[in-house]
Amino acid sequence: MTKKEIHMKKKITSVILSVLVMVNFFWIPAYGSKNTGKDVVVNLCIDSSQMEINGESFSVDPGRDTVPVVVNGRTLVPIRSIIEAFGGEAIWYEDLRSVELILGDTKITLYIDETTVIVNGETLPLDTAPLIINGRTMIPLRFVAECFGLGVAWDEKTRNVYIIQNGLDDDEYEYLCNNIPAYEGVAYAYINDNRPMFEEYEIIPASFEYYSNLDELQRCNVCFSSISTDIMPTEKRGDISSVKPTGWINAKYDIVSGKYLYNRCHLIGYQLTGENANERNLITGTRYFNVEGMFPFEKKVDAYIEKTGNHVAYRVTPFFKENNLLADGVLIEAYSVEDKGQGLSFCVYCYNVQPGIWLDYLTGMSKLVSVK
Repeated sequence: MTKKEIHMKKKITSVILSVLVMVNFFWIPAYGSKNTGKDVVVNLCIDSSQMEINGESFSVDPGRDTVPVVVNGRTLVPIRSIIEAFGGEAIWYEDLRSVELILGDTKITLYIDETTVIVNGETLPLDTAPLIINGRTMIPLRFVAECFGLGVAWDEKTRNVYIIQNGLDDDEYEYLCNNIPAYEGVAYAYINDNRPMFEEYEIIPASFEYYSNLDELQRCNVCFSSISTDIMPTEKRGDISSVKPTGWINAKYDIVSGKYLYNRCHLIGYQLTGENANERNLITGTRYFNVEGMFPFEKKVDAYIEKTGNHVAYRVTPFFKENNLLADGVLIEAYSVEDKGQGLSFCVYCYNVQPGIWLDYLTGMSKLVSVK
């Protein structure tokens, strides 16, 4: 079953019950859900009154047809319909000439013609002030989207801007539970006949990065990017020891290369986006998982981009069963954009295992079971 087929299943309202279980903490939804958000891609075009939300056409500003504009090199938009597409809200205060934007745990307050903004109580500078155009409040889109943790892509050729949010929902979690084969001594397995499960509107011909918020157990969720040379790193990776991802109970074993069992594993590899000590992009993974599982596929993406300069749609989904703090593994999807997958396309699951070592996925604890 493809992701597109998953989305065609009957929509079920998600009601999460807080049930106390005697396992030291409250039960949390199996994949985590705090602010991870639904899958949304909003596509706007400068000077166009229409936008696309997940491939469907809508008015940017119903009733007035106000269009996105560029002011001082920044894209300004009437924000209400856009933020509502992500499940947020916009509140206008006429007496203060201000707009309050709320999405998840983040609240942003902007003032007309003022170059300061308040984000969760902190005052920050703004290089382009909000304006009133056509009776609508026009907001600098990239600044607001990035404050909310959304991905932003700008296509200079078409003057299109994309706003991206991605997460793991109930149906997708169930799909992973039912379609990941048991580990049989190989570091990875092909999923969905090795075909990535991107929707057409998720194939974006401009660079961006998106890292989901951590869930209630502080676990990582989906990381998604359209990668090309413009966002690849130009310097060596820095120190990441300050980040302690869930399940980080490290140990040394003689049968492990380098002795240490665990690595801090980038979901989207540093060589691809240059994202270093980002807690939303680092999970606890075994040496075997990191080197034999993920790294060969990261190298494929890196080599393709360096050779062609094209974009690659790249998504990594960590898979945590139930309350586990240590991921069972990750699903990696890649698709070359400009040549429509002819140059690169794969869908693999990498197992977070270490031969000869038993892992407690609930906690991250481990023990030696074989010296071979």
